[in-house]
Amino acid sequence: MTERSLAQKELNALSDMTSGNSDGPNLHQEVASLRQEVLELRAALSDRNRSLEQTQQRTTDLERRFVEQTAALRESNDTLVAEIVERSQAENALRSARDQLQAILDAVPGIVSWISDDLRYLGVNKHLAKTFNMPVEAFQNQDIGFLHTSGEFIQFVKDFFQSSQPDAYREISAQVGGLQRRFLIVAQKYNHGKAAFTVGIDITERNQAEIALRDAEAKYRNIFENAVEGIFQTTTEGHYLSANPALARIYGYDNADEMMVSLTSIQQQLYVDPSRREEFVRHLEESGSIQEFESEVYRKDGTIIWISENARSVYGDDGQVLYYEGTVENITHRKETETALQRANEELEQRVARRTAALTESNQRLLSEIRERHRIGEALRSSEAELRALFAAMTDVITVFDADGRYLNIVSTNSQLLFNPGIERIGRTVYEVLPPYQATLFMRYIQQALNTRRPVRLEYSLPIGAWNREGDASGRAEIDNFDNTAWYTAIVSPMPDNRVIWVARDITEKRRADVALQQAEEKYRSIFENSAEGIFQASPDARYLSVNPALARMYGYLSPADVIEQVQNIDQLYVDESRRRMMLQRLHTQGAVFEFESRVYRADGKVIWVSENVRMVRDTHGQLAYYEGTMADITQRRQAEEALRESQRTLATLLGNLAGMAYRRRCTADWPLEFVSDGCYELTGYSPADLLGNDVVPFEQMVHPDDRAYVQGEMNRALTHGHHFQMTYRILTANGQEKWVLEKGIGVFSRDRDPIAIEGFLTDITDRKEIEEALRVEQERSERLLLNILPVSIAEQLKQDTKSVAYRFEEATILFADIVNFTALSSALSPTELVNLLNEIFSTFDHLAERHRLEKIKTIGDAYMVVGGIPNSMPDHIEAIAEMALNMQDAISHFKRHDDIPFSLRIGIDTGPVVAGVIGLKKFSYDLWGNAVNVASRMESQGIADNIQVTETVYEHLKNRYVFESRGMIDVKGKGEMLTYLLKGRLGEA
Repeated sequence: MTERSLAQKELNALSDMTSGNSDGPNLHQEVASLRQEVLELRAALSDRNRSLEQTQQRTTDLERRFVEQTAALRESNDTLVAEIVERSQAENALRSARDQLQAILDAVPGIVSWISDDLRYLGVNKHLAKTFNMPVEAFQNQDIGFLHTSGEFIQFVKDFFQSSQPDAYREISAQVGGLQRRFLIVAQKYNHGKAAFTVGIDITERNQAEIALRDAEAKYRNIFENAVEGIFQTTTEGHYLSANPALARIYGYDNADEMMVSLTSIQQQLYVDPSRREEFVRHLEESGSIQEFESEVYRKDGTIIWISENARSVYGDDGQVLYYEGTVENITHRKETETALQRANEELEQRVARRTAALTESNQRLLSEIRERHRIGEALRSSEAELRALFAAMTDVITVFDADGRYLNIVSTNSQLLFNPGIERIGRTVYEVLPPYQATLFMRYIQQALNTRRPVRLEYSLPIGAWNREGDASGRAEIDNFDNTAWYTAIVSPMPDNRVIWVARDITEKRRADVALQQAEEKYRSIFENSAEGIFQASPDARYLSVNPALARMYGYLSPADVIEQVQNIDQLYVDESRRRMMLQRLHTQGAVFEFESRVYRADGKVIWVSENVRMVRDTHGQLAYYEGTMADITQRRQAEEALRESQRTLATLLGNLAGMAYRRRCTADWPLEFVSDGCYELTGYSPADLLGNDVVPFEQMVHPDDRAYVQGEMNRALTHGHHFQMTYRILTANGQEKWVLEKGIGVFSRDRDPIAIEGFLTDITDRKEIEEALRVEQERSERLLLNILPVSIAEQLKQDTKSVAYRFEEATILFADIVNFTALSSALSPTELVNLLNEIFSTFDHLAERHRLEKIKTIGDAYMVVGGIPNSMPDHIEAIAEMALNMQDAISHFKRHDDIPFSLRIGIDTGPVVAGVIGLKKFSYDLWGNAVNVASRMESQGIADNIQVTETVYEHLKNRYVFESRGMIDVKGKGEMLTYLLKGRLGEA
């Protein structure tokens, strides 16, 4: 009950009281009750007021807390809304990233998988599932080895999870479709290392290609390193870029590196005549290549050799020469052989004549020595006969000596045998009669005979006349001093009574003859032992009696004794034994044989040629005693003669069978021909008789009038510089036919370097010229076709190396264009009309691309793709693409459909880094990859007809030069929302 109702009730009670109500006591009691009730009510009201105050306080607190919580909720709600928006954006970005990731995974040319650390698949990409013909879902939660294809992959993943590395890669082998394949596996951990994703690229073909490439490189490197000819690359200034070991060996260096370091100027250091290098370069500049360019060069040790070079110029994209490359052959031996062959006949004849004269002279000297020897022998034999007669007629001197050397008795009637015969000897000692030396000698032999009791033989000398002359008191004499000395031989025999008998005989003349014979024999022995030619004596029964060391060496024996011992029959030394019988028959008929040539065997079985001079030696009865003579080794001479004959025969055969004409022309005013080979008729239609002699067809008349100055100039230049020449020109045959010929020749000079003649050879190269021309035309056609498919730099690189070509470009601008509704239109056109129409449109676009220096990439159906900035960089590639797009819009407006409605284009442009290259082995195509390529394609496919849609990046580059209209944010497939613009035109255009 409220306080107002209580007060009202109390007022009513008071009113009743005042109105005289008869119920007074009751009324008082009721009032009292009321008052009590009022008090209670007041107390209750006070409590209620307090509660109300508390309630109001709580309400105030609640309102304050409500306001605070409302503000907090509003802030929280704003945050939540922002988080929801951010989450929505993140989800959109996540969906976009997931779409991009899925697109990337589907586009990756390899296998991708997600694996947990318990080695189970969390997921795989479509390529991996397709590889094994299974759905993607079939891999989830499966053990990674459930296919049993590669233990190496299982071990790799196991090792990867056990390691602390966040990523790893390894090449592994796997069995796929029954074939062994090779994969490169790259792994990356995520989710705190509890899972990882792997990407596998099939590198089987790449490995095979690398192996093939290594084999090819090894093969070509082996060819380069082991080629017999020298191989080089040089700069145009004359520095070596590369060289093989053969070239270093030709120039006398240990290796190619040493040669390239040492030869810093090829012209000045290598060529004997530096102008040869200038001529070499001039030929390359004129024709791009040179063949058989011959020069004299210095080796490392300073010696000079001849070389022949084949070389060509290598050009860059700008048509400038990058370097020269070619081969070098050492032709020194050939040059020497050519020179030797030119002088072979006359020099060989001179050598034969000189050799014959020398042999004749040597033989005469030998015969003179032999005759002198025989004369001395006859003289000695005559002297010996005289001595024998003398000794038979002379009386020996017999003397008896005692042990003291005292003369006891002398028995002699020839006083000339005595030394100083006027001196009385009996009773005197040898010391009193003889010189000291002889006295001592006599006593020594007297004592020896007495001591040994045996006869003693000795020879001694005594001075003639007084022995004390010329200051020599000893009495000793030289062995060949017969003017003042007499020589004796004696036998001293012991006798009884300690005496000896001394029997002496004068041997002075005999000793004189022996010394003369010894000196003659020593002289003959010196000639015999040291003669360069073999000297021999042979018995009639074909055995050697004596040979000198030269003959032993000629036959290959160590000593003359080996020849005498091992050669039991001289006839068997001859390859043809009848040759010796023929020689002996001629010898017995003529008495002597000179320069009789035969082939004989050496000790080692080798066959040599020998020339013999032999005579017969007879005894005093006129009977054959032995053969003696000299022998010379003429193997080299015979080989030279045979080589010359073979060379002449080969030369005659070659000249007779070569398809061309060999010639020799004298260097006189009218240059007459001295020789032409039989091939001249087939080449020129003229026979040799038409060109040789008087009143003949001049050689110059056969040269085409337009080429005569060139031919004469080349020939004069060759004679001036003294080198080979080679030239290609036209001739006119006897019937007026025009032929191309290749002429090679060289000048022949006198010792004073005056030109004598020109020798050369002409070959018909008409067919080759026609083939070369056809080949050149075909190469030009192929080159144009290749350059229509690929950029110039890429085409040049592929011609050098057919492996994949790929480069990354940090700046490139890509344009995609598509003809709107062309697919529907194509159904109304015949195939020929359709192709002709597209060809006309795209040819127009091609001209625009060429004008703006852009690279057309490809056409796909009715879509056209072009790029700027690659493969050759250009600073304004974005502007060039923009101009191309505007020009394409103008160009397409001139083409109309069959219903007379103009065509429309959708064009999209983006710029950024790309990868460009050529892949595969067949049907090469230059293509681009990268995010900018995909975005440009999306700009076109999600663009507006008759508009050019570009990205914000392109807009920022071009906004100050071109007019743009913002299209706003659009949802780009695979990229999410992007801000794009429409290119409308150029700033400043009306």
